[in-house]
Amino acid sequence: MGKVTIQSIAKELGFSRNTVAMALKGNEAVKPKTREMILKYAESIGYPGVYSFQSFEKEEDRKEGAVYRVMILRKPDVAVYWDKIINGISEEASRNRCQTQVAVISDEMEENRQFPLGLDENIQAVFCVKMLNRDYIQKIKQKGIQVYMLDRCKDDEGPPLGDIVKTEGFNAIAQITRHLLDQGMRRIGFLNESSSLYETMFDRYSGYLYAMKQAGIEPDPSIVLPDAKESEFYFDETFEKVVEGYRELPEAVVCGNDEIAKLLTRALHKKGIRVPEDIAVTGFDNDEEGMLAPFFTTVNVDAKWIGRRMIQCFLWRMQHPDAPYEKIAVLGQVVIRRSSCRQGI
Repeated sequence: MGKVTIQSIAKELGFSRNTVAMALKGNEAVKPKTREMILKYAESIGYPGVYSFQSFEKEEDRKEGAVYRVMILRKPDVAVYWDKIINGISEEASRNRCQTQVAVISDEMEENRQFPLGLDENIQAVFCVKMLNRDYIQKIKQKGIQVYMLDRCKDDEGPPLGDIVKTEGFNAIAQITRHLLDQGMRRIGFLNESSSLYETMFDRYSGYLYAMKQAGIEPDPSIVLPDAKESEFYFDETFEKVVEGYRELPEAVVCGNDEIAKLLTRALHKKGIRVPEDIAVTGFDNDEEGMLAPFFTTVNVDAKWIGRRMIQCFLWRMQHPDAPYEKIAVLGQVVIRRSSCRQGI
C-alpha cells in the first residue's frame, strides 16, 4: 500500500474526503456508525494521529480527553498588537486542551502557496493573524482545515472562507471625529493605510466620512489620505512628505492606528508644529500601555480578548459544523487624551 492519506481512505471506503476528515477529528456531525467505520479502518492501517473509536463512545469521555491541534499563521511583523492577539489565542487554546503551533508566512511563501512545516491534515484549525490572500486560504481549506480570520479583503466578492473576528471601527472613529467637531474644529483630515483593501480599515474611513457628512462638512481632499500602501508607509520620511504636502495645515488629523499617529506627530514636531496646540491628532488600538504618560486619543481594543474569541469560535464551530459562517465585531472603547484636546485635559 502506498502512502496513507485522507483521500486514499475516502476512496477505499467510498466516502467523501470531507466526511473522512471530519470523522478522523471526532466531529459529531458524522453519523456514529460512519465515524466508527472510518476510525477503525484508519487505525487498522496505521493512519498517524488517529484517535481510537473507543475514545468517542461516551460523550463525557470524549470531552474529557479531547485534544485539538491548531496553528497560528502570522506575517513577519514585529508589532506588539499582533503578539497580543497571538497570546490570547494561545492562552485560550491551552485552557481548552488545544495544542498550538505558530508559523511565519513570508510574502514568498504566500505567493508560491507554500505551507509551513506541520500544516497538514492533523491540524483542525488555522488562525490567520493578518490577511493572507484568498488562493492561499482556499488551499488550506482543501485539506479539510477550518480557517479563522481577523479581517476580509474589501473587494472579495466570493463566498466567505471562514469565520471572522474583527475590530469594530466605524462607530468608534465616528465618535472620535464628533469629539473633534464638538470642539469647533472643521478642517479635519484623515490618514490611514489600505482603506480600499481591508474591511476593517475601510470601516474606520467610513466612520470618519459619516461623522463629517452628518456635520455638513465636505472634507478637503488634500488632507484626506486613506489609502497608503502598507509596505511603503511606516517610515519617517513618508510622514515628513505628508506634512510637507499640507498646503494648509489641518486643525486635526484622524489616524487609522496609533503607529500612524506617532509617526505623524514626530514629523509635525520636526517642522515645529505642536500637538495638540497647533493640530490635534488621534489614533486607534491603544498601543501605549507601556508608556509612562499615554498621550493619544485612541480606541482601546482588547487584542488579547480578540485572540481568545477566535478560539471560542472554533470550539463552537466544532459542535455546529454546518452553521453559516459568522462575522463577529468586537467593540472598542474611545479613550480621550490630551492629543485631541485644545483646551487641555
